[in-house]
Amino acid sequence: MTQFGSRPRTAFTILVLGSLVALAGPACAHDDPANDGLIDGGGSAKTDCISKFQTGLELNYPPPPKKKQRELACTDGDLACDADGAVNGSCSVNVGLCLADDGDMPECTPASIAPGAVVVKNKPVGHRKHDPELAALQSSVDALLGTGGVACDNPGAGGGSCFQCTAAPSPVTAAVSVRKGRKKVKVKAVTEPAGAKNKPIKDKDKLKLRCLECGSESTFEHLAKIVFKANCTTSSVCHTGPGPAAGLNLDTDSVGLAGLYAELIAEAPTSPGPAAWGMTQRIVPGDPDLDSSVSSSLVYEKLRKTNSELDQICTDNGQPAGCLGTHMPPGADGFSTGKLELLKNWIAAGAPFDGWVAGSTCGEPADIWNPAQPLDPPPPGQGFQVHMPAPEGFVLQPGTEFEGCQWIRIPDSVTETTYVTSVDLRANSGTHHIILWEDQPDSGPAAEPTAFDADDSLCANDFGLKSFRIGAQDADFVQSLPDNVSFTIEPGKVFGFNVHYTNPFNVPIQPEVWVNFNGTATPTAREAADIFPGDLSFSVPPGTIGTGNLVSYEYPWSWPGCFFFLTSHMHRRGTEFKAWTSKPSSWSDTTDLIYDSTDWDHPVVLDPWPRLMLSQGDKLWFQCQFDNGVFADVTRRCRPLGASACGLFNDYVCVTDADCGAGTTGVCEDCPLDFGFLSEDEMCFMPGLYYPATYGTPTCPW
Repeated sequence: MTQFGSRPRTAFTILVLGSLVALAGPACAHDDPANDGLIDGGGSAKTDCISKFQTGLELNYPPPPKKKQRELACTDGDLACDADGAVNGSCSVNVGLCLADDGDMPECTPASIAPGAVVVKNKPVGHRKHDPELAALQSSVDALLGTGGVACDNPGAGGGSCFQCTAAPSPVTAAVSVRKGRKKVKVKAVTEPAGAKNKPIKDKDKLKLRCLECGSESTFEHLAKIVFKANCTTSSVCHTGPGPAAGLNLDTDSVGLAGLYAELIAEAPTSPGPAAWGMTQRIVPGDPDLDSSVSSSLVYEKLRKTNSELDQICTDNGQPAGCLGTHMPPGADGFSTGKLELLKNWIAAGAPFDGWVAGSTCGEPADIWNPAQPLDPPPPGQGFQVHMPAPEGFVLQPGTEFEGCQWIRIPDSVTETTYVTSVDLRANSGTHHIILWEDQPDSGPAAEPTAFDADDSLCANDFGLKSFRIGAQDADFVQSLPDNVSFTIEPGKVFGFNVHYTNPFNVPIQPEVWVNFNGTATPTAREAADIFPGDLSFSVPPGTIGTGNLVSYEYPWSWPGCFFFLTSHMHRRGTEFKAWTSKPSSWSDTTDLIYDSTDWDHPVVLDPWPRLMLSQGDKLWFQCQFDNGVFADVTRRCRPLGASACGLFNDYVCVTDADCGAGTTGVCEDCPLDFGFLSEDEMCFMPGLYYPATYGTPTCPW
């Protein structure tokens, strides 16, 4: 049993995901951060609520050339803002108009707006500069006003008491080649007489659009920038320079665009594993198997599959695990779903060197993230389900992480002891780990249901001692206990759902977890127990690969234990975990080595048969290896005011000095990699499950 006391510090920080969120090429317009989609058009704050533009996009991203300008920038072909989605030399931005908004301006008192009182500036029909798109916007405004206008019975009440918007947005197009890609939309709105002076209120608004060139001449050139250059040529991946990893140079600065194309299409993989499996090209133009379990394009497979999935391909086809190498980029379990879809579309279209293929867009493609489908609960009499719902009002923004907790009581329908023989867990993707903690009797209060707390690391904020019950790093997880072995759950039990999520996507995500406890009211011969030892005091200097401490776990009980489950838990810079049944002489000692996992996110699970039996005083030895800046990126922290940047539990994660704001000196430093609860720190734990051996004649029968 592993027990933790309360720990008041929290673990919420901006997570720097390195190559996973690196941007290249023109930046796209961001969603409006306030989520109201409204842009004030300028003018006096006393009148700037009569009309507002509605685009759903953010002004001044990227920043305009001149500081005083306020404009909405969009990259040609970027679906985030360009409604036509095509790289065609122009940006089509959806624009609507909202009237009489006094919700966030209490000093603004809009009165009723009569039909015809809102004018979108335009030249008359027949004039060479007449703009039909602006005429369409005018028509939508006229339709909103109708014959009665917008009535404001209580102007200045706040909350947008008479707030109304056009029924549908109108596309307004700015051409890259016209006026340097800029276009203006001007609106004048006049209210009925209002205020103490009983005079009309006038509001003049202006929306400046700017269309940016894509910066790429083809889908392939765009992929070269946002996929290969941004994600595969960094120091942590090494597909660049005179000796690139696997002989694959993906850096267009050194091999050129045509050279990159040849590396991917014409040259075969250098390692023997792919060829033995039948992968003779890194990318197969028109690959017909892109939607199957395994395609013939090695690069695509290494981007879309985890290390464990790649190993499974090898072993299923008579090859040793590791025959296809590891998931790319290293140090991360997933790759941008939006970029993968862009790469897939290009391959399916024949992987052309020139031109834009259907379905491909410029800019940073939006990732695809869907909540998981709920687990069906066990049938009556065969167990029960506990559900941690998506927390209301909480989302995890791109590039961030959190580790929180919610204590949840099992269903009231559980009225007798359940002997659990297997557990099914399903969660929304993005999970770094999910642990269910079981409260243990101590001098403090017993655990009770709580609200979701996004800052409760390890479920330590509310209750005292607890023990590890189940844990998973995968979003889908199944743990079956041996025959005749179970763990018991009493009616009324409360579990702490410890959820740690990182968001490598460029869209918001939410945590949600379903756990099925499968079992019956019939007792089993043995009850399972757990261990959770760890190394809490290691330190790996910047720019090195090093090991933590050699740690031993000593079995304490007078009766032998039969271990049926051993695994490891590390974070993304963990490169290898080893366990021995005798003390090793060095990291490379293979004597009595029983466990060796190189996949931090999908670690090996040891299910030994015959069971691993430990008697009182027997020890298991384990040790972790970490990469702090050789192939993975180095851990960096801002220097807090009055403290060292590299102190333990510093949550100020950074890449450059620009990431260091309030509470810091503005300096970002390379730091040793040490123990911590962020995924930017490291861990080295060895979770295990066992059951008592047969009494009298120590054997492990199941």
